[in-house]
Formats: sequence, structure tokens, C-alpha cells
Amino acid sequence: MVCGLVGSVAGLLGGASAAFIWRMHQQEGLSSPVYCAKKNEWTFSHDRFKPFKLISSRYESNDTRRFYFALDSSEDTFNMPVVSCIIARITGADGREVLRPYIPISSNTTKGHFEILVQRTPNDEMAEHLFAMQSGDMLLVKGPFEKLAYKPNMWKHVGMIASGIGIAPMYQMLRAILENRKDSTLISLIYANNQRRDILLANELVELQKAYDNFNMYLTLVEPPRRWLGGIGPINLPMVSTFMPKPGEKNTKILVSGSSHMMQTVSGDKLFSSGKPPRQGPLTGLLRELGYKADQVFKF
Repeated sequence: MVCGLVGSVAGLLGGASAAFIWRMHQQEGLSSPVYCAKKNEWTFSHDRFKPFKLISSRYESNDTRRFYFALDSSEDTFNMPVVSCIIARITGADGREVLRPYIPISSNTTKGHFEILVQRTPNDEMAEHLFAMQSGDMLLVKGPFEKLAYKPNMWKHVGMIASGIGIAPMYQMLRAILENRKDSTLISLIYANNQRRDILLANELVELQKAYDNFNMYLTLVEPPRRWLGGIGPINLPMVSTFMPKPGEKNTKILVSGSSHMMQTVSGDKLFSSGKPPRQGPLTGLLRELGYKADQVFKF
């Protein structure tokens, strides 16, 4: 699962790759700075890293934390193009620059702060730094960098297939659609995890499903608890066939975001070449088997 056009949502890319991501977006100017609705200034910037103060953080699962960073004022409204990511920067232990992309999960109506999910993985210096941060510490951030430009009612039906922290871009888009009364897009989500405790944003997703008739969600677990009423096992052909928009259905889009293994199974992963931005790559896996076309699918 890749953030922006060239980076990992899970923050898994190496420093050199992240630096390339940042340079490419800086050169192409793929999205505008984020404007803070309550003040006459820009909250984020493409041209320079700005410091943002950590308000607090909490565990979402045993290896993932949710971080809350303050905007310039408690009255500032977070306002970022959907779907976009930001780039965080720290100085590594050896003095080198470390960059990682993250997709905010905040609503555009959120006041005073923005939120990101960060998964701790082996050899991820940025994640270790973030997990060690205390309230009041500052993080350098720039952006946003738009990965998928979305406009209300752009598609009639959007299918989302996610695993693990791959829920981040889906959640950003979900909230933008569902909280806009003028957007009638139907959304179907399949979200896979290993265990129940691994489900990120579980309460928020359940509340959205209860509140909005145009949002349908199917949760599946590889190791479900007793009396589990959702799906059992990794994402498979019957799940996709049952819960996603049909291949022949007009004006639809399938979005895929998650671990490399899940991506390979469902759609095929993106193609990576040294010194070049990754490409969407050919459509393979379950979606191709079911008859979807490459232009119907977008891989994060």
C-alpha cells in the first residue's frame, strides 16, 4: 500500500525512497497548500517543513498508535484535499535526514488538530521516534501531497478493500464522502485483519456504518474469536464478488490498500524501479479473475 504517489502509508519506505517521493511532489506541485479556514495563513506548506506540537497519542492496537498534533490555533479547521498525505522529517541517529509519508485520518471539519496513525515496524526509525515523543514535542511536517483527487459524486459506487493500516486512506475518503450531505456515493468496504484487537478505528467505523445508509462494511479476521459474526480468513474471491461493485457496473471504482501480501492477492502490487516513482502496474489477483479492468482499480 503506497501513500501519495510514491510512498508507503505504513511508513515503511527507506529514507532515500521517501526523499525521492518528497522531491517529486515538490517539483510537480500536485496539490495546493492546506488553507486554515479560520485564519489568513496556510497550515501546511509544500516549500518548507513546519513544526507541529504533539498534543497526545494513544494505542489503537498493540503496534499502532494514534497521534494528535495541534494546528496553529484551536479554532483552525483542518482542510486537506482528499486523498492526500503529508511528509514528516526527523534527523536520524547517524545525522541523516529521515522522511516518512503519513495519511491523516482527520475530518476536514476537525478543529484545532490533525491525526495520523503510525505503525511500529522493525528498523523504522521514524516510528521509533514518534513512539518516543512526549506531549509538547514538535514534529516537522510538509505537504499535502495529493494521491487521488476526489470530487463529490465522482463515482456512483466506490469499493474499498483494505487490510491493517491500509485503512488510513480509506477512512480519510470515507469521512469526506459521508460527512458531505451533497455526496450520495455508495461505499462498500472489506477490511481484513489478523485478530479483533488489530482492527484500527473499529469504533469509528461501526458508528459510521450505523449513521449512514450509503456505507456498508464487511470485517474479516484470520483468527476470529468465538461467536464472531463477520468474515473468517483472509480476503478471498467470494468476499470480493459479494461485497464489491460488480465488474460491469458503470461509474464505479475499486480502491485497494494494505500489506504487500494482500495487495498481491487482491490486485497485484505497484511496480517499483530504482530512481523512478512506482507505477500502478498490471491488474492481477482476485480482481482480474473476477473480470475487473485496470482503469476500474486504484492501488494506494
